[in-house]
Amino acid sequence: MIMKSKLTKRQLTERWDERTSPQRFAGSDDMFDNIFVADRKGDKIKVAFKPRTGTYLFSTVFRGRITEDEKGSAITGKYTKSDIDYVLAGILVIIFTAVLKALYDRHIGAIKIYIGMLICAAILFVFLVPKRGAIKKYRELFKDITQNG
Repeated sequence: MIMKSKLTKRQLTERWDERTSPQRFAGSDDMFDNIFVADRKGDKIKVAFKPRTGTYLFSTVFRGRITEDEKGSAITGKYTKSDIDYVLAGILVIIFTAVLKALYDRHIGAIKIYIGMLICAAILFVFLVPKRGAIKKYRELFKDITQNG
């Protein structure tokens, strides 16, 4: 994903800090209101749309950079999940694989095992693919940040 801007890199960085500042969301309920929780270290940026003090498992996270070229600057990056989501998915795959192996050792029909594997893959796909609604919210934020003025 690339969102271009005519702003300089320094201006875009300042707008990023201003638009993702916790003070911008003052008055929101820390546990129930979803806000953009952002982090910037140099050029690297990360933002999640979630409650300020809570964690949503399998919520979409944007990881990227603020870059600069001769025409201005841009926010580039990709939509992912949090690191804990990938760890949790790995643990679930290991557990599910152990269950399928136990079923195989008990001579359960192969077709049932293949159906179980397919169901597991489908569930992981649903949880690990970024949601369109979340991506739309991020794009609205990035459009606000990259606009001139």
